[in-house]
Amino acid sequence: MPERARRRFGARAAAVFAACLASSHGGARAEGPSIALDGPAVTRTETEARRGEVIGWDAFAAAVEEVHPLMTAARAGLDALRARLSQADWAWFPSLRMTAGTGIVPRITGDALDSKADWTSFGPLIDARLELAQPLWTFGRIEALQRAAEAGVGVGRAGVEVARWELRLRAAEAFFASALARELDALLGEGQVWIAKAEARMESQRDAESVDYDQLEHLRLKTRVAEFHELKTRNDLLGVTARAGMRVLLQLPDDKPAPEPEGDLVPLELPLHDAEVYVALARRNDPGLQLARARAGAARELAGWRWSELWPNLVLAGDVRSTHAPTVAPQSSIFANDPFNRTFGTLALGFEWRLDVPQRLFVADEARASARRAEAEAEVQADLMEVNVRRLVQDLLNQRALLDVYRGSRKAAQGWLTATWDTYESGFGSFRDVMDALVQFYEKRLGYLQVVHAHNLAVFRLSQAVGVDIRAIRAQPE
Repeated sequence: MPERARRRFGARAAAVFAACLASSHGGARAEGPSIALDGPAVTRTETEARRGEVIGWDAFAAAVEEVHPLMTAARAGLDALRARLSQADWAWFPSLRMTAGTGIVPRITGDALDSKADWTSFGPLIDARLELAQPLWTFGRIEALQRAAEAGVGVGRAGVEVARWELRLRAAEAFFASALARELDALLGEGQVWIAKAEARMESQRDAESVDYDQLEHLRLKTRVAEFHELKTRNDLLGVTARAGMRVLLQLPDDKPAPEPEGDLVPLELPLHDAEVYVALARRNDPGLQLARARAGAARELAGWRWSELWPNLVLAGDVRSTHAPTVAPQSSIFANDPFNRTFGTLALGFEWRLDVPQRLFVADEARASARRAEAEAEVQADLMEVNVRRLVQDLLNQRALLDVYRGSRKAAQGWLTATWDTYESGFGSFRDVMDALVQFYEKRLGYLQVVHAHNLAVFRLSQAVGVDIRAIRAQPE
């Protein structure tokens, strides 16, 4: 739910509660409403029993990171890049290729000048070959390939961190939204009880034609009932969406309910530092920035590899081949061509150079241009990071200040409601004053819960931006 919509939600809920609570007392000066800053009408154990098991934040975040496909894909990508690095590390080792085959040949007798074939008798022909290629000098091609592969592993590691913090933020949104919906559900449950009492009381006064019956207040109550049900449906939507998000993040089957967030919705405890501290942390740890820098490094090393392809390779090539046919008479001279029974080998220095130099030069220029672009994009990412971190720090400071304001205003609203009710009970106060105090009392209760929710999400948004859980920063970093 957007912040502005949540504010409207709280204000409207406060007005509905005020009308319902005040109307439930009608014109009679009976006992005042139960006033408490906390204490939901629906007990936590009943709610948990309806929805499933309980889970804390740390356990929930760890479970999401363990099972979610986003993290699985990121880790698989890192494994693939590590395998590519292993291939590059083995590029200096010799490559061997072995081929073998078999067939049949007729019986052959005689020599190369006078031979006879007996087509009534056949035997096997076995042919085996072993080829070797050992790179000796590549003008830096293998080294550039290794550096590019190592930079690719850096990209994979940064991708894992990006996925980890993306999942943590998604998990925080679902977890604390579920807790918020539960707390609001408790307040709405309290209002639902008062609505039923108010309707029954006013209808009883109307039927009895009591002098305490106020038709205008009864009509006002009827209009508030529709608003209350609208608020209830919105909160139900928030709860269903949050619990579905938790279930999907945990990869639970459709028939298994999502676990209930453990404990009450309270502000996360953490010390706050100067914005420069978080900017410095982000320069070293921001997952998005690290990913951009790793990609720039990989592009730079790839450009070096493309440039090295302009030069030739010096290799040591070897070839050993053996054929054997027992039904073919071997030749007595080593100079005779005997394709059926022979074993020979060669060893030579090879020179490999692809002469499409202009085309490869253009490819290298393109790779260098791509590397420059990636480096510039990383610098842009660093600038955007600083602006974003400073904005998130200010947002967190604002939420922290709002928490202090709402704590004080809740106590003030409680005192105001108590005083106006006592004055109304003694016959010196007005019913309108009581309603105004009720509006403020419930608005501050609802508003406080919404600020707590926004504060906790601000903590995790800033943690994602700097790549470090800011709750763990207890001392001022140097």
